Formats: sequence, C-alpha cells, structure tokens
Amino acid sequence: MVARRKDNQTPRLWVEPGEGKEGPVARVAPVAPIDKTYSFAIPERLVGRIAPGQRVRVPLGRKGRLFDGFCLEIQTAPWTSTLRFIESVVDSRSFLPPDLLELGRWISHHYACPLGRTLHALVPQVVRSRAGFETIRFAQLADPTPPDEGGRARLGATQKAVLEALALTGGPMDVRELREVTGASTATLRTLVGRGQIVIETVKQPPGAPNCDQPPHEPDFMLNADQQAALARVREVIDAGAFRVLLLFGVSGSGKTEVYIHAMRRVLAAGRQAILLVPEIALTTQLVQRLAARFTDVAVIHSGLTGVARSLTWEAIANGSKRVVIGTRSAVFAPCPNLGLIVVDEEQETSYKNLRAPRFHVRDVAIKRAQAAGIPVLLGSATPSLETWVNTQRAGHYERIDLPRRVRELPLPTVHLVDMRDEQRLIGRNSLFSRLMEERLTATIERGEQALLLLNRRGHANSLFCPNCKIRLECPNCHITLVFHSATGQALCHYCRHRLDVPDLCPNPSCRSPLVAFGAGTQRVEEFLQRHFPRARVRRVDSDTMLSDERYRSLIADVEAHRVDVVVGTQMIAKGLDFPRVSFVGVLTADAGLMSPDFRAAERLFQLITQVAGRAGRRDRPGEVVVQCIAPQTPALQAAMRHDYLAFADSELPPRQTLHWPPFARLVRFVLAGAKETVVRNEIVDLGNRIRDSLAAAGLTSMHLFGPHPCPLIRLRKQYRYELLLRAPDAIAQRTALDHLRANRVLRAKVPSFMIDVDPISMA
Repeated sequence: MVARRKDNQTPRLWVEPGEGKEGPVARVAPVAPIDKTYSFAIPERLVGRIAPGQRVRVPLGRKGRLFDGFCLEIQTAPWTSTLRFIESVVDSRSFLPPDLLELGRWISHHYACPLGRTLHALVPQVVRSRAGFETIRFAQLADPTPPDEGGRARLGATQKAVLEALALTGGPMDVRELREVTGASTATLRTLVGRGQIVIETVKQPPGAPNCDQPPHEPDFMLNADQQAALARVREVIDAGAFRVLLLFGVSGSGKTEVYIHAMRRVLAAGRQAILLVPEIALTTQLVQRLAARFTDVAVIHSGLTGVARSLTWEAIANGSKRVVIGTRSAVFAPCPNLGLIVVDEEQETSYKNLRAPRFHVRDVAIKRAQAAGIPVLLGSATPSLETWVNTQRAGHYERIDLPRRVRELPLPTVHLVDMRDEQRLIGRNSLFSRLMEERLTATIERGEQALLLLNRRGHANSLFCPNCKIRLECPNCHITLVFHSATGQALCHYCRHRLDVPDLCPNPSCRSPLVAFGAGTQRVEEFLQRHFPRARVRRVDSDTMLSDERYRSLIADVEAHRVDVVVGTQMIAKGLDFPRVSFVGVLTADAGLMSPDFRAAERLFQLITQVAGRAGRRDRPGEVVVQCIAPQTPALQAAMRHDYLAFADSELPPRQTLHWPPFARLVRFVLAGAKETVVRNEIVDLGNRIRDSLAAAGLTSMHLFGPHPCPLIRLRKQYRYELLLRAPDAIAQRTALDHLRANRVLRAKVPSFMIDVDPISMA
C-alpha cells in the first residue's frame, strides 16, 4: 500500500506496526561517539547470560553495523518485532558492579561524555581479557548416580578409576590432577565425555596478584596532640558510617600520612577496604614501601604496571583479598566490594584531572563515590585548591581539620627570595644560579647533606634562536618553539615529539649566523652542577629519565641511602616525597608560569613553591630554601615565603569573586580542532551562535558564553584549535545547561576533534 506525504506529496510505503511480544529487553549504551542509549531484545539463546555492566555486541544504524555496548539494565517488557536483537556477548561476566555502574552514569552526566565511552574507561581492557589468568580444565560426574552392573562391565579399569575418583571428590576436579591420580589419557576422558558420563569445563583462574607486603615495621614515635585530635575526629566520622568530606589541612611535614594510616586501620578493623589516591607514580612508589610495612594485603594500581599485574591486582581487589589500595587516577575505580574510606592525598594536584574523555577529576569522582557508598572521604593538602577551601566554608558536608605544626615541633624552612634582575646588575651577566643559591648549595654538600633543585622545564634550553635575524626553531606541527636537548644534539617538541637535528648555523640562507640557546631546562642545570661541583653525585628527575617504575624505586633507594647529593628535577620532586637528609631546596625561574593566560597561574605558583619548600628540614636538620624569580613582590611568592596559605587565599579570592571565576562559578570549555584553520574558525562561530540561541530560547539567562577565540596554543599536532568558554553561576545551572544542549543536539561540529571539558583545570 502506498501513501503520499502531505508536505511534498512524495509517495512512500505504509509503515506497518510490528508484532507485539513480551520478553527480556536490555538497555544498551554503545561504545561509540553516540550520546544516547538503545533498547534491544535478548534472544532466547542469551537469556540468563547477560547482566548489567556486561559488554554485548549490538547492531546499529540502517546497515546494522555491529558495535560493542554496555548492558545497563534488563527488564521483562512488551516489545514489537521491529526491536533488534543483541547479536552476542563480549565479556564472560560483568566487570562493573552496581556501584561502579552508577558512578559511570554520574560521570557521563556531569562531564558530558557518551555513557558507553565512559563505562569503557572505567575498566582496563587487560582486566576484561583476564590477562595473566591460568586456563584450568575441571572434570565432574555428569550423573552422580553410579552405573549399574551392566554399565560397569563395559568400562575399562582406567575409566572405572576416573569415575570412582570423581565420585570420591564429590565435585569438580582439576583434569591434570585427575590424570595424575588415575593414569587416564586424554582419549579416555574424551570417551567418557562422549558417553555422557562426565563433563569437562574450562575456566580461567587468577594465579594471585603481585605481593607488595614487606616485613612489618612500626615507627617508634607517638602521634602529637594535633595528630591525635585530627585522628579522633576522623574516627568519629568513620564510626558514624555516613558520608562526609574532611579536609586535612596541614603544613608540609605535619604528619598527614600517619593520620591516613591510623584512619585506614580503623576501617580495616571493621572488615572493610580503603583506597589511598596519590597524584604521581613517584609518590606511589615511596608510599607503597612505607605502607607495605604497616599493612598486609596491599594492592598498587598505576600506569607503570604491566598488563598482567594490573589484571591480577584488579581481580584480587574485587574478591576482597587485597584490602588496601594505593594508586593514581585509575585507582578511584578499584572494584572494592566493601569500601569504607577513600583518601585523596595532595588533593590540589592538576594530575588528578583525566586528559582524555571522560575528562573527570579524580577528587570529585572520589567524593561522588563516597557519597553513593555512604562513607567518608579524606582530602589532604598543605595547599588545598581554592575550590576545596571555599567548600569548607560554604558546603555543609565539608569540614576542615587543621594540623598547624610540623611533627616534633620542627621549624618550617627559611625561604629567601632572590630577584634575578638585581643579580644580573650586580654581576654584570645572566647567571643560572644566584650567588646565594651557589653559596647555600656548596655549604649543603660540604656538610654531607642533600639538596633538591626544582626547575619546571625539561631539556637543555627552552629555545634556539638566531640573534641576527631573530628566527627561532619552531615545531612544524605545533605553535611552539623546540626545546634543545644537548644529550642527543636534537631539538624536541614536548607535545608531538617531533625531533630535529640541530644545525650549527641559522637555517635562513641569507643569514647563516650561529644559533644561540636561550633559557634553561633540567638538563642544563645538571650539566652546570657537574662542571661546578664535580665531586657531587647528581641525579636528574624528569619525564626524560623516569621512564619506568623501576627507575623511581632506584632513585628513592639511592636518595634514602645517601648515594645521591643533589636531585635536579621538575615538579615530580615537589610534593609528597620525604627524604630525611634534604636540608636545602633551590627553585630556579620560579615565576615563569605567571606569564600563562590561565587565571589559576598564581595559585599554581604558590602551591608549587610551598610544596617543594616543604621537602627541606623534615628531620633534625634545619631547612633552607632559595627561590630565584623576577617579581618577588608577587603576593603568591610573598605568601609562599612565609608558608602562609591564609594570606594567599585572602589575596587571591576577592578578585576571583569580583570577576566571577572559580570557585565562585563553574566553567565548561569547548575546543574544536582540525587541519584547516578556516573550517575550524567557521565551525566555532556557528557553534557559539547555536549555544547562545539555544540557551536564550530555554530561558537559561544566568549563563555567559565567552568567545570564540584561538586557544593559547593555537596549533597542536598539526591541528588548529579554537575555543568557547561557558560560565555558570553554580553546578546546578551548569548541569541544567549541558543537559539542555545535549538533549537538543546543539553540541556538534564538522571537525575532526570536539572536546568538552567540564570544570577545566588547564586553559592551554
């Protein structure tokens, strides 16, 4: 039968209603850039084999192309014959327990990421594939009733022995053990299977997770009064069995880790599990060494693990045999069946932000997971993020607990600010080290103590340029200068890894002047120390040298054993590490980051200086810090010199509030990228117009859209980048706006890359 459409009278076929049925129907989220979920009928052959959180294969689109997807729920409901069937099951079981499945839903909602992709990010692929599991075959009787006399007469001696052994066991028996006990061959077992007398099943079992336990060691010191008061309050909250966010605000060296340990013991004593999150692998390494001597059944999760180690560790946590979990970002999803506490150490760290979709922040995900589980979450920091700081003043479920003094009443290190402009005038030239820095470093080495030198830049020099024609060596793929690495004689882009053999002369054929290296990196500092302090044992710590977990362990062991005198590194050495012999810390070009267009630049500067200064003088040796800068009157530096977080917050929060920046507003950053700049620019303009029109039509007038404009790093990996910034007065308004834009399919653009970053922590 043919009908005509009323609009243009084009004939089309009638659409007949499907045949009504009732049966199991699954809701599935495809692992694809599709921001919606679909219903699929479960075929009879798969009934009982699918559970929520399990991956299945489903047909999508007109051509029925098969995609992986996550089963969200199963219901018995009426459906029509037009509903498509699930094609097959991908996973042998669900690797997402109900609490993690619900957490994935929240992450997808809050961070505006398709649900299927979000759930896919929660469980590593090696876990789903059960990497490292042993394949074991089990045999058991198909019928526990013993055969009659006629049946026994037809059996051979070995066959009888097999049946008797299985009957005696009363359950499944490892085939290898069965063959060893009875002397049965593979052919014998195959014959019994063919007769229907036994069944053989193949299963995968974990051989056991890596063992991190060490000989027990309990320190001989007692908690001081501040630690005892803090721990008493934490225990009250744990025993109450309710959700609460506790900020442990303590100066560097105040003993926050000991409070963590005793709080976790309280949880373990109640038969529950605890997760301790740290921002860097380096911190994981040292913490594991300490906690493994204070606890048993410790599991470690971070990106440095092999696939097999990660898979076996994940399984051990899920079955409850590992009760203490230490790790970086992905550890927040550890499948703890009986979670009692989450600790987030150095909660302010930017490395807690995931840089791929879903672009979640670990601290906020940890808080949400704790809220859903009805348990406390403990945040620790000497320099908390201003968002957390303001939450302790405004949010009823936040609470601040102070540790105002170092353990054993040790003094905080003395901090000196050196203006390198004055230094240049006095000595008549640019110098890598100020006179005070060199003097204090010399004295430290001569006393047999250790020093940390921080320069948050890798390589030998920031750039290579020609002083005659002003040409700089730039990356052909990114809008950035190449960094010179003297060890290889190459210039390297730290974004796309492009390498260039450095020419001796300017590449401009009409110039050909010698190139000059400008700026300094950790490699240049290392070379300077080797020339000026030839007897000092120097180690460089940055992402060029710390390429494996083994190297972190080796570094920490060498520093603790005093096989190293000076450690030169990037921000990897600035936080959390505890080396008793470090008495001097030097910071080079401290305020370089203030030139960043990021409104958080001053906050990051204060945090970095305060954190690295806290590495000095943590035992009996008094600490001293020299900070080289060009703007010593900057409020963030002045506050860091006095270790005064309250003064920093008082200076930084008023302008943030006046300008309506976080923590007094919420942001969403939209970034489009593509190879053709005109296409990207046109698409971002069109996207901005659609967002403004859609929000206005919905009456969401509290939102403000900035842009479009080029990103600070306009070209990255051959892609031109433009951005929009959406500001909301609070989290509710932010989520309402995003829900509206997603539901109305406003957030789309014809470019290769479209990034949605909710609550961004970097504006680069």
